[in-house]
Amino acid sequence: MRIRRQNENQKIMDRARKARKERISGERSRQRRGYSLGDAENQVGDKEGKGMIKVVRLNGEELYLNVLQIESMESIPETKVKMMNGDYYLVKDSADSVMDQIRAFIKSCFVCEDKGQ
Repeated sequence: MRIRRQNENQKIMDRARKARKERISGERSRQRRGYSLGDAENQVGDKEGKGMIKVVRLNGEELYLNVLQIESMESIPETKVKMMNGDYYLVKDSADSVMDQIRAFIKSCFVCEDKGQ
C-alpha cells in the first residue's frame, strides 16, 4: 500500500515538474495558440508583420509580439514583457528599444494630410 502511494505521489510530482518546465520555456503557450516551435512566420501571419514588434528572447529565438496586447514591461537586468493574457516573455532587448518600436508602429497608424492645397 505504501509503495503504491509513493508511486502515485511521484507521478503527480513528475507532471508538476513537466508543467513548470513547459511554462518556463513558453512551449505550452505556443502549443495552445497553434504555433510551431520557433516558427516566427506563423506568429506574424504576413510578411510585413503589421501590429507586431520583433524582440529576441534570452535563448536567441526571435519573437514577434502584438503591440496592442502588451500590458506592461519591467526592466530587470533583462526586459520582462507581460501580455494581456498573463503570459510574459524575458527578452534581450532593452525597454527603450521596445518602446521605440511601439512608437514607430503608432506613428505609422496615423496619416496626416495637408489641407493647405
